[in-house]
Amino acid sequence: MQPEESPADLRITPRLVLGLSIMTAGLVLALDSLGVLDSGEVFRFWPLVLIAVGIVKWTTPPRHAQAGLVWIAAGIAFLLVTLGNMPFGRLWAVLLFFVDANLAWRSLRPRPLPGELGDPTATVDMLAVLGGAKTASFASDFRGGHAMATLGGCELDLRRASIAEGRTPVLDTFAFWGGVEIKVPEDWEVVNRGSAFLGGFENKTRPLPGATKRLVVTGLAIMGGVEVKN
Repeated sequence: MQPEESPADLRITPRLVLGLSIMTAGLVLALDSLGVLDSGEVFRFWPLVLIAVGIVKWTTPPRHAQAGLVWIAAGIAFLLVTLGNMPFGRLWAVLLFFVDANLAWRSLRPRPLPGELGDPTATVDMLAVLGGAKTASFASDFRGGHAMATLGGCELDLRRASIAEGRTPVLDTFAFWGGVEIKVPEDWEVVNRGSAFLGGFENKTRPLPGATKRLVVTGLAIMGGVEVKN
């Protein structure tokens, strides 16, 4: 017989916040049908759900501060629109500002040069804007990298690469109105630490039993998608 879960073991997650929000919406609709309240006035504040999800992502482990900031900013922007304090057209300006800020922040981070690592395919640095980028790595000691797609797509094939013992490379991704597709070997275990806003961040891999090589995929998908498969 398994021990009951104590209240201390319960965690507030984005899924829990969304679930409670849907339940609340159903309750509001029921009360509206009974004439108790006006659901239209209540639903004006629906962006508070986005803000709550962002706070949870930012503060609860595993923390996703960057994704949490995007959710909070989007929630505030939508809230200003629904309350009539900001025209809808400016909403896209705010969204584009945060996307540009994200791109600038990523470009300013130091990145190792391929020559410094010996094998030029040991790291990847992909960028696709209004087009496509495709590459493959055959490195025996893959060390991660970056893949960024804006109104375009990146395809990264790692099926013939390998990871050195004791190393856990990190692949950072970003997709805005675009997609990033990553293919990995079957003996790799993929750890998904990415987040999505109006998009998808999926790990479709099925690693072999006992896989010891691990790849961490981080990043953010905004109205786009990141997919990892083998």
